[in-house]
Amino acid sequence: MPAEPSSTQRRRFNSSERGALFLAADGHCEECRTPLEAGWHGDHVSPYSAGGDTDVLNGQALCPACNLRKGSKPQMQLRQWQRRAVDAFYASNSKNFLVSATPGAGKTKFSLHLAKELMQQGVVERVAVVAPSDNLRSQWADEAAAAGLKLFPVPPGDSDGYSKAGYVGTVVTYQQLLGTGGSLMRHAMRKPTFVILDEIHHAGDNKSWGDALQLAVEPAVHRLCLTGTPWRRDATSPIPFVRYDGDGTVAVDYAYEYGAAVADGVCRRIEFHAYDGEARWTDPARLKRTTFEENGKSDVSVEFTAKLGANMPDEDVSAALDTVYEPKYAWMPSILAQADEMLGELREDVPDAAGLVIAERQWHAKGYADLLEQITGTRPPVVVSDPKSDPGSRIAKAQIDQFRKGTGRWIVAVKMISEGVDIPRLAVGVYASKTQTPLFYRQVVGRFVRTRPDEEINARLLIPAVPELMRHAREIEEELRHQLEIAAQEDEKAQKEGDGTKGQGMLDFRTPLSASESVFDRAILRGDEVSAEELAAAQQKAQELGIPRAFAANLVPLLRAQSAQAETVAAAQEAPAPAPANAMEIPHYRREKLLRQEVETLARKLAYRRKRPPKDINIDLLKAGHPKRSKATVEELEKMRQTLAEWLGGA
Repeated sequence: MPAEPSSTQRRRFNSSERGALFLAADGHCEECRTPLEAGWHGDHVSPYSAGGDTDVLNGQALCPACNLRKGSKPQMQLRQWQRRAVDAFYASNSKNFLVSATPGAGKTKFSLHLAKELMQQGVVERVAVVAPSDNLRSQWADEAAAAGLKLFPVPPGDSDGYSKAGYVGTVVTYQQLLGTGGSLMRHAMRKPTFVILDEIHHAGDNKSWGDALQLAVEPAVHRLCLTGTPWRRDATSPIPFVRYDGDGTVAVDYAYEYGAAVADGVCRRIEFHAYDGEARWTDPARLKRTTFEENGKSDVSVEFTAKLGANMPDEDVSAALDTVYEPKYAWMPSILAQADEMLGELREDVPDAAGLVIAERQWHAKGYADLLEQITGTRPPVVVSDPKSDPGSRIAKAQIDQFRKGTGRWIVAVKMISEGVDIPRLAVGVYASKTQTPLFYRQVVGRFVRTRPDEEINARLLIPAVPELMRHAREIEEELRHQLEIAAQEDEKAQKEGDGTKGQGMLDFRTPLSASESVFDRAILRGDEVSAEELAAAQQKAQELGIPRAFAANLVPLLRAQSAQAETVAAAQEAPAPAPANAMEIPHYRREKLLRQEVETLARKLAYRRKRPPKDINIDLLKAGHPKRSKATVEELEKMRQTLAEWLGGA
C-alpha cells in the first residue's frame, strides 16, 4: 500500500518552489514541451495521494492538459545526473571511472546504487569502499545499510574485518591500507569486487598512500573514483587509477557541475547586480606638470572625476572606490537602500533571509551599520578581525554564531570572509571592498550559494561596476565548478593577499570629494548580462505567471528565446514557404534527439551486459525489423527503445 500523506503535509508548492520548477523546465511543459502560460501546473512526479513529497525534488512544470492526462506514474529513485552517470559508466566499459561532482550532489547514493546493480547482475560479488577519514568510514557503512548493502566499517587494527562473514563488503580508510591492511584488502578480492574510492585525491597526500592503494585494490573488477574538486598532477605523489590530460589536470569521465547542481536544488543561483556611479577626489601626489611650471608650486592638488565602469589605471580605480565607499556620500546609502529592498522581497518567501555587507575598513563598517539602522530601524552587528582588540577573534565568531541562529536582517563584516562567515540564510550581499583578486571574490560568493531544504531563491550580490569585478562575475560560475563553498581555512599568505589591507598605510593623501548615487548598470547571471529594461519586463512577466519577482533575472533568457521564436515564426509566415514553420517543430526535434540518445545508451548498456561489441546490438536490431538509427523517425525510435528495454529485462 502506498504511504498516505501526512495530515500536516502541505499539498501545494509555494511561490518560490513554483518559480524553481518553471525555471528548471526552461518555461516549457516537461511532457509536451509547449511554452507554459499563466495557469500552468506545479505537479508531483510521485503523486501526493500516494505519499509523494511536496518538494522541488518531486516536482515538475506541466501545462494543464498534460497534467490531466498524466495519472499516477512511478517516481524515479535517482536524480537525472545520477542516472546519466550510471549510463556513462556502462558506456565507458572501463575498469577505472572517475566522477567529479559538486559537494552535496549525492555521490554516495549514486555509487551505492551502481554497486547494488552490479551485484544484482552478477558482475561482482563484493563491494569495498575506501574513504579519507574514520568519520566518513562510518557514514559510508550507514548509507550502504540504508541502500540494502551490508558493509562492515573495519576498525583500525582489526585484521578479521576485511572478509567478515555476514557482510558483502567493507569500508576502510586510506590510512588503513598502509602495512598489513593493504594485503588483507587484496586477499579479500579473491571474489570479484567493485571498489569505490571516495575523494581519490587523498591518495596523493603522500606517495606511500598511493603505493598502498595500488597494491590493495589492483585486482578489482571495477574501480569507481570520486572527487568533489579536480586537481593537477603532483609529481611527488602520483595518484593511481586516474588519467591526466596534457597540462597535468585530472581527466574526469563524468562531471556534475555547479549549473546542474543549481537546477537540482543543491545550491543557489547567484545574480550579480552591477552599479555605476561618479566619483570625485583630489590627489596631491599626482600634479599636472603645467601646474608646477606655471605656478612654481608643488602643493596644488589635482581634482579627478571618473565613472566606476570606465577603464582607468589601477590607482584611479582604488581612488574611485575609496570615494564611493565613503558612508557620507550618496553612493553607499543608495546601494544599501536598494539591497535592503531586495532583501525585503526575498523575506516574503524566506522570513529569515539575511544580508551581508563586506566592508573595506572598520570605520566604513560602523558607518554602514549607521546607514542600515536608518533604513531598517535596527542596528546590525558589526564583526571584525582585529588581533589587538580581539585575540583569536572570539567575540567576532560569537557574534557570527548568534546571527547565524537568529533572524536578524543585516550583518556587516570586515576581514572575516575567510575566517568562518558561514551563515546559510545569507541571500543578499553588498561588495564594498577594494580587493579584486579572484581568491577573495570567490570567498565572498561562497557565502551566498548554500541552499536549505524547502527553499528556492536566487542570492544576489551587489557590486561596483568596476571592469575587473564584472569580469569575475561573468566567469564565476565556471570558475566555481565543484568548490561551492570556499574553504574557511586558507593559508596565511592567501588570507593576507585577500583581506584588502595592503597599501592602506598613512601615506595616502587622496581626498574624496563626492560620489553620486549608485545607478543600476546591469545584472550578470549565468555569465550573461541583463539590462535594466529586460529586468523590468521580466519582473512584470513573473507577476503574470504567479512566481516571485526574485526570479525575474532568470526569466530574461526565456523571454529572449520566446521573442526570437516569435520573430522566426512571423518571418516564416511572410515567406513563400511550401509548409508553415512553427514552434512545434522545435519540440519534435528535441524529442527525436533525446530518443536517439536514449536508444544509444540502452544499446551500450545491453552490449555491456551481454559482453558483446555495441555493433552487434545494432545488427540484432536490424534483424528484428528496425531501421538504421540514423534514418529512424520518432515513432520508429520509440519502438526501438521498447525493444531494447525488453531485451534488457531478459538479459
